[in-house]
Amino acid sequence: MTRSISSQVGASLLLFLLLRAGSAAADTTASQRATAEALFQQATQLMDEKHYAEACEKLAGSQELDPALGTMLYLADCYEHAGKSASAWALFHEAADNAQRANQPDRQRIALERAQSLEGRLSKLEVRVPAARQVAGLEVLINGTPVPRASWNTALPVDPGPTRLEARAPGKKTWTTTLAVATGPSSQAVELQKLADEPRPVSPVATRTDAPHGSSAQRTAGWVVTATGVIALAASSYFGYRAYSLNKKSKAECRADAPNACTPDGVALREDAKTAGALSTIGTVSGGLLVAAGITLVATAPASVAARDERAAARNTAPTFGVSLRGAW
Repeated sequence: MTRSISSQVGASLLLFLLLRAGSAAADTTASQRATAEALFQQATQLMDEKHYAEACEKLAGSQELDPALGTMLYLADCYEHAGKSASAWALFHEAADNAQRANQPDRQRIALERAQSLEGRLSKLEVRVPAARQVAGLEVLINGTPVPRASWNTALPVDPGPTRLEARAPGKKTWTTTLAVATGPSSQAVELQKLADEPRPVSPVATRTDAPHGSSAQRTAGWVVTATGVIALAASSYFGYRAYSLNKKSKAECRADAPNACTPDGVALREDAKTAGALSTIGTVSGGLLVAAGITLVATAPASVAARDERAAARNTAPTFGVSLRGAW
């Protein structure tokens, strides 16, 4: 992707001459290249106007769409102007590696010089994780990015500004803190606090149930199965109507004297009608079976203890009509 020369505050003429040309990814489409070029041009204009935050965002978008070494160097330069020293430093090193692989020694030299100039101005942050607090599954993050275990207890370059630390582990409460990282050169350290245990779920207190084991579950399952069957029947009605409607529309796309001589749209409508008809049939059969099964489950569920007690009480208190015969023979 060809890049035009743009004058920027603090950048040398040599850098911009070196950034004029870049390499395009083989699988990048013409549309992506055009969009990437437009974003690049907008970004250079924003950099001329010293709107670095917006410019960096557009350069990052251009690089994502159409990766190019030139765009990468521009983005690293933009990060440096925007005060993101660590991002610029890392990207200059990446650009130097890419330039070496591409056999572009001039660009490699420029990228290394820019990275080295940032070395003494980096802001560094050390996340101290004592061995006693390194619980199983512990994950430490800086601004949402996981920090490899090998980098714990090591001063790492970070961009200045508000920085969010987070630590989480299975069965533990997430620990978070926010601090302001000073503009470099600076170095700060934060010690990870002990993660508190997550509260254990309280076991429900066993209570007397009015239904024997399995009766309530069977009754509930029966109603669920019945409701599912009703839904299936409703769906079958919908697909049945849709099949009728699509078939009717397909006839308009076919010859009256030759019903099978149809336009492509007519053929497509007829196939859709067949599919809808099949779904309607499946819904009808499965819905009927589900409704029957659900009603059977409800009807055969054992009665609850309370219901049996009520029936027994009713029998005991009901008036009795009988004849008492007494006599002497």
